[in-house]
Amino acid sequence: MKLSDIDLRLLRVFQAVATAGGFAKAQGALGISQPAISAQIAKLEDRLGLRLCDRGPQGFALTPEGKDVLKEVTTLLEQIDAAAVRLNAIGAPGTRRVRIGVVDSMVTDPNNPLVPVLAKTRRTMPDVQVSIGILDFLACLEELRANRLDIAIVGIAGNERIPSEAEAFPLYRETSTLYCSPDHACAAVSDPKALLEKLADAKISAHSFVFNPMDKELNPMLLGDAEGVAQDTIELTAYYTLSGGYVGLLPDHYAAGWVKAGKLVSLAPLHTPIVSEFHAVRLQPASKDPALDFVWQALKLAGTA
Repeated sequence: MKLSDIDLRLLRVFQAVATAGGFAKAQGALGISQPAISAQIAKLEDRLGLRLCDRGPQGFALTPEGKDVLKEVTTLLEQIDAAAVRLNAIGAPGTRRVRIGVVDSMVTDPNNPLVPVLAKTRRTMPDVQVSIGILDFLACLEELRANRLDIAIVGIAGNERIPSEAEAFPLYRETSTLYCSPDHACAAVSDPKALLEKLADAKISAHSFVFNPMDKELNPMLLGDAEGVAQDTIELTAYYTLSGGYVGLLPDHYAAGWVKAGKLVSLAPLHTPIVSEFHAVRLQPASKDPALDFVWQALKLAGTA
């Protein structure tokens, strides 16, 4: 298996779970829900082709293979983190910059204040370089902790939480709904009970950072990696949904253009809306950086407007 950014994130999740002694105990360290953690571990087990841990009524325990993998993972991640520190030290310290991480497909949301904040920063502090990375929820938190990001803007819903060592404030809210193509079997079903029966047999794709209350109503885990379908981004969910083979959980602002064009339809409501509250997040700063503080305060002002 060749390592990618996704694989490294899965390894970090496994290390956090193993260190904490279980999925529930790792929630605070990772800042993501237990279903999301379970899905990440299942994906890693699929990549490696082995079972890493036993979880059930008897409690959490690493398998013998899991213990061997943990030793390798710990050594690998220590080496990577040490190399990252050395590489960061090579950079030009005189460059004024602010590094922001965002999850994908936020830019189409009219409530997202990041664009006007960037424009304000450019006008007020033209010598500051702002770089933006498109990452998933977990990667944003990891990059903050590794000091490779200054600010992250992420959606929090359901059991997700802001890590205790971070400072955060709400920016705006995003509502997501189940969508499908007009020719999908679920498209014409208006009765909620009948729709639940249809969805139980459907392939469902959902972006990974959203906690999904429908997991309790349907057998398929929307956050899982069943059918070999990658579901790490909203854009991937959109591809699968537009193709007609899947029902997708998509942000309403993101799906609006395809709904207007007749390429997607919103399914009948089955539950209260799935709302993600987007937050600006940073680690508690040890020292004041004028550029970073300017962007942080501009976001805070936009979030309260």
